[in-house]
Amino acid sequence: MTHEQSKTVELEVASFGEGGRRQGKETICREMPLKIVVNSTEMATVLCSPADLKHLVLGLLYSESLIQNLSDVTGIEINTDAEEVCVNIKGTTDGRRAFQPLIASGGGKNASSALPDTIKPISTSLKVSPDAVAAIMEDFLNSSEVYSSTRGVHSAALAKNGKIIVFKDDIGRHNALDKVFGHCLESSISPEDGMIIISGRISSEMLLKVALRRVPVLMTKAVPTDMGIKMAGELGITLIRCLKNRRITVYTHEWRINQ
Repeated sequence: MTHEQSKTVELEVASFGEGGRRQGKETICREMPLKIVVNSTEMATVLCSPADLKHLVLGLLYSESLIQNLSDVTGIEINTDAEEVCVNIKGTTDGRRAFQPLIASGGGKNASSALPDTIKPISTSLKVSPDAVAAIMEDFLNSSEVYSSTRGVHSAALAKNGKIIVFKDDIGRHNALDKVFGHCLESSISPEDGMIIISGRISSEMLLKVALRRVPVLMTKAVPTDMGIKMAGELGITLIRCLKNRRITVYTHEWRINQ
C-alpha cells in the first residue's frame, strides 16, 4: 500500500497526582523506520514521522547531492506497510558518498555532502523588519496541529513576502527541513530570497542544508551552535533567534534587518 499513515496515535496511560491514580488517553506522535532504496541499492534507514514521505526522500536525496532537480528522479514507489521507499534516479550512485546505514530521527553526521568551502556566500539584497520576523515566527509556532497535541515533533517552514508558503513537521528536525526542500523541489518553488524557519537547534549541518538552497535568512526559536554561527557568517546567511515578547537576537549579517 502507498497511503501514508496517521502522524499520531491515542494510547492508554496512567497518571498520578494529588488526586491519586487516573486512567486516561494521551495523543502520542508516531515514529517509523523508513528504508530508502536507490537504484536497487539500500542506502539508509531514516527514523521519521509517517507523513510527507515523498518530500522527505526527495529533500534528503537533494541534500546529499544525489539529485539536482526533479527530472533526475525517474521513479519513486512508497510502501508504508513495508516501511520502504524505492527510488530510481538517473546515472549511478557509484563514486558518490553513500549514506550511513542509519540516520537517526535527530539527523546524522552526513546531513550534507557539501563542504563549506564549496559553497559560495549568499549575497542577495533581501531585507526584513524585526516586526515581520516576529510575526512570521508567531504564525509558525501556531501552525503545527501535531505539536499542539503531542509536543513531540519539530517543524520547518519556508516564508516569502512575509507569509509561510511551505510548512512541514517530523520527529526529526533534519527530516522536517528536508521535507520543506523536497516539497519545493516537487512544486518548482525556489527557496532563494525566502526565509527558513525551524523549531530546533541550528547546528552546522542544518546551516549547510539551508546554504545549499541559497536561502539568505534562517530563523529559530531555539539556539544555534558556535559552528552554526561561524558558518552562517562565512556563507552570508542572516541567523536569527526569536525570543519572547517579540524580541530577536541576530547573530550574523545584521544588515538584512531593516529598522
